[in-house]
Amino acid sequence: MDNQTTVSPVVPAANPELEINTTTCSQPDAYDISVEIGWFEEWIVWEGGIAFNVIYWLLMLIISFAGLYILRWFFNWKFLSARFVGEDDPSTISVKRTGSWIDWLTLKIDEEAVGKDGAIFLWYQLRLIQVDVLRMALGIVLIVMHFYGDKLGESPNKTLRSTGLYNIEINGAHGVFCAAILITLAWLMKQHGQDRSIRSLASHSVNSFSSICNRKWLMISGFTGNNIDIDSLLDYLKSRFDIKGIRRDGIVPAFDISKLLPIVDQLNDVRNIKRHLSPSKPAELIKRRWWAFWENNQSSEMGDTVMHGPEWIQPGVDAKNNKEIDAATYYDKKEKNLLAKREAIANNLEFSGTIFVRFDSPADARAAKMALRRYQIEWFWKRGNQEDQYFRPSQWTVHYAPPGSEVNWMHLKKPRPAWKTLALWLRLAVTYSMYVILMAAPGSIVRWLHLYEESENDGGSIFWKRFVLPTIVSFFTTKLTDWVTGQDQQRRHLTVSQLCLSSLRSICYLNVVLYLIRMLAMKPLPLLLAGKFHSDDFRLECIFFPVHGSFVACCIIVNTMSAILMNHLRMDFIFSYISKWFTSRSEAEVTTFKKTYKMDYDFASNYAELTCNFALTSFFIMIFPVISLVSFVFSILRFLSDRATMTDMYAISQTGHNLHQEPINMALSFAVASPLALLIYRRIQLGPTTQLLDPGIVAPLSLLILYILFLLYARVKLDGFLPGWFRRLLKLGSRTEASTEDDEDDLAADSMSNIQHEYDPIAKLRVEESIKTKV
Repeated sequence: MDNQTTVSPVVPAANPELEINTTTCSQPDAYDISVEIGWFEEWIVWEGGIAFNVIYWLLMLIISFAGLYILRWFFNWKFLSARFVGEDDPSTISVKRTGSWIDWLTLKIDEEAVGKDGAIFLWYQLRLIQVDVLRMALGIVLIVMHFYGDKLGESPNKTLRSTGLYNIEINGAHGVFCAAILITLAWLMKQHGQDRSIRSLASHSVNSFSSICNRKWLMISGFTGNNIDIDSLLDYLKSRFDIKGIRRDGIVPAFDISKLLPIVDQLNDVRNIKRHLSPSKPAELIKRRWWAFWENNQSSEMGDTVMHGPEWIQPGVDAKNNKEIDAATYYDKKEKNLLAKREAIANNLEFSGTIFVRFDSPADARAAKMALRRYQIEWFWKRGNQEDQYFRPSQWTVHYAPPGSEVNWMHLKKPRPAWKTLALWLRLAVTYSMYVILMAAPGSIVRWLHLYEESENDGGSIFWKRFVLPTIVSFFTTKLTDWVTGQDQQRRHLTVSQLCLSSLRSICYLNVVLYLIRMLAMKPLPLLLAGKFHSDDFRLECIFFPVHGSFVACCIIVNTMSAILMNHLRMDFIFSYISKWFTSRSEAEVTTFKKTYKMDYDFASNYAELTCNFALTSFFIMIFPVISLVSFVFSILRFLSDRATMTDMYAISQTGHNLHQEPINMALSFAVASPLALLIYRRIQLGPTTQLLDPGIVAPLSLLILYILFLLYARVKLDGFLPGWFRRLLKLGSRTEASTEDDEDDLAADSMSNIQHEYDPIAKLRVEESIKTKV
């Protein structure tokens, strides 16, 4: 798209204003083709043109769905209609389908079909849709208001730019509309919290729990050394802290099982494959992999004991007879090797520095927690006192234990050295920075890959550049984003909820930062790598470049429609199935894969995408109100798609309570972007002669201050203004028992679980193994 600039209007001398100068601003992805194609040329630009993207992606959606239903009708392939729930046969799962198109088009939610967490997620979408209804209605009013202005001087041939704030001055209506949206959002999020029992900024009075813990167990981390003497620890806790209700068999040391769990998963896979070997058919032979020529002269883990060489024959006697190995023999030997490897790892586990301690009652556990924390505070203020150098309780971290199913055993390891932690943070910073730099202008990547040539002007080239290439790049960027944000999992999150929350924040904040940088930069950001990009190439005025409103609207369209296509075409299963087909060693492996394949709904990434779209729409709705119509239409399409896939394709999935709370808080916080955008716009427009009493500044500034005060008040009511560790410092420093009544651990729900070996996965694995052996 050609760079669009604003025309400086003639304004009255009594109220001199500066028109926001976006002359040097540009759209990083904009590049045209030198071919005459009439009026369509205005809409068929890279990631630009709302009309083009709407028509193009709707056609893709219609064609794809038509092809999908034709395949289902004629071929009856199970993977096209099966619900992937894991161990059960997908063909036997009864999927609840709506009876008619009218039922399908309603916004009803079947909680039994999607599960409790799925229903909460869909209800969150419905609440955002209700906000979008109001924003769309107000957006239409704003479009009419802006269209009848003439600051851009485009009359009588007005364009889409004339519907933006650039065409009139800020007036009181903008502030009133912002206030209406913020009030409606807060009320709807409060209703959502009350209806679904979620305690959030909008519903801080809801009597619910933000987390779950086991009040009869304590999780104590911070032990040093490669092992721990349980008898000595028991005597030390009783004698030094007068802890009661504790026994030796209640102290469970946690070991690093990150290497053991993958072996257990492989062993379970082999056993599942053996169950699907058909005894009635002729003996199945192991297939040769297509990349086998790389392994001709290499010894693999199974090579010395099962087979060797390109002929896939056994060593020893079978090699002399040139007999191929059958699948049953192969998997028997593979199971035996995995069992031996599992035992070898299980007998040499490293202590993780964490123990779980069981008490006779919750009161005993709470008394022990208070005693340990009180000691830590007293030692902090009296560092001259000597403490036990073996246990060093001042270094312990004491909490109620989360449920065993919540513990992230893969990350339960010894703390990293400081240099490794620093190296990890540096790696994440470099990864995120490179992602932002490259994704700030995908067009540059296209040119580097020589997928775009300026000299090509034939019809095939137009089709490739304007239809095929944007589709490929949109799918590629989706996968790249998933990989980059997945790097955050390299950090150690001790619970599953922490892992999901971290993923949500990483995806959402990274996307918001990416879009803001794309709009602030006057040059394609990859030039930074060549030293041709400087700090002066960032301008705050560029965020109001008229093209950026349509750019963000098109991003919402592309992201929503590509996600719908990826889901309904079951691309994840297809890619996984193709990979398994190429790498499988027998038909039983493929059969097992199809029957045990499970798809869990990724609540974190979907919450992040919804919240990111909401944040960007909030910023641009007053500047470019057309985005409100786009957000409304495609939020409904997204809801219908998510409801259908959660009912018909994904297994009933679960997630932590915190993951439902965080998007509400983030949406309420991001809503501040609407008055903030008006304030920044007016401040730049007035230039250096800022008039603080200007109506265009007073209205959004007052609204901004009031809304921020509301958020601060809600935060104080929700969990206190001070950080949790500082509150504990003040409370425990007072040395009163009542001072820890509102500790954040005490605000968690009690799981009241009494599962055998809940915090001893090694013992649990051995019990399961003995049961399988008896069977």
